This record gives sequence, structure tokens and C-alpha cells, in this order.
Amino acid sequence: MSRCLPLILVLVLAGCGQGQSSPEKPDAELPALEQAAIDAGVIPDVRNVTLSGAFERRSDLGTDRFCAVGNDENGYQVGMIAMFGPATKCEGMGEAERDGENIRITLNSGEKCSFTARFDGVELKLPGAMPKACASYCSPRAGFNGVSFYLVGEGDAVARSTRGSDFENLCPGAED
Repeated sequence: MSRCLPLILVLVLAGCGQGQSSPEKPDAELPALEQAAIDAGVIPDVRNVTLSGAFERRSDLGTDRFCAVGNDENGYQVGMIAMFGPATKCEGMGEAERDGENIRITLNSGEKCSFTARFDGVELKLPGAMPKACASYCSPRAGFNGVSFYLVGEGDAVARSTRGSDFENLCPGAED
């Protein structure tokens, strides 16, 4: 047995590198449970859902709104408002680019403010910690930190109908 041990070790070590030539799992491939939920219609396939549309979240303090006009290839024109009462709010317009579930938003209707939000096909979630420049879009004691919006209507037409407070149309689009 002691003479066979070196031979077995050589064979085992020789076989270690053989799996490297097979291709790695593609990024677009989803875990089986997630794919099953998509196939059953329980959750949307974020790879096939556009950001273009209107988003809202209602509370006792008001209705928060987000809209996006455009597409993944050319980018989006976006607008958003978060209400914290009748006179306390955040509101801004800008642009966005999408990379899967990551949405890179740059507000540029005032001081430039950039951050990355997450979009799962139904809900758009802003980060809990926002850059300081984003405070310039808000009244005192308000902030975009951790605000989320739910998709209420898909497409540019519904996005263009999204109303703001300071801006009549949060997403006027290219022809307006």
C-alpha cells in the first residue's frame, strides 16, 4: 500500500486541472429557484423588464413618485419626488443608466448628485446613505435616503404623465 500511495497522489493531482477548460456559468443564468419563480409568473424577470414607466409609493405624508423615459441602450431621463408632509419634500430631475439591477442615477436639475439604486423589476430602492450633494434637492429635515418606489405603469407615455411639485412634469421626455 505504501508503494501505491505516490502513484495515487500523482493521478489525483493530474486530474485536478482538468475541470478548468469547461466554461464558467454565464452571468445571465439564474439560480434554479429564482428561474422557477420567474417561469411561474411569481416574480418578473428583471433582464426583460424596462425601467421606463411611472413608480409610486403612498403614505400618510404624501405620494412619492419616480418616472423614467427612455431605454437601456440610450439611457433614461428621470424625475423623482419624495414627500414628507405638505411643505417638506425632495424633488429633482436628471438621467439614469441601467446595468442589470443597478440603476446609476444622476440628478442634474440643481447641484449634481449621483448614486446607484436597485431595481428588481417591481421596486426601485434608493440607497440608505446618499451623497451630501443630494441634500440640495430637499427642504430641511427631508432626504432621498432609503426611499423606494413601486412600478405602477410601464412605458414612456405613462412616465410623461408623472406630476411633481416644483416641476409640472417630472419626465417631460425629448419632445417636450
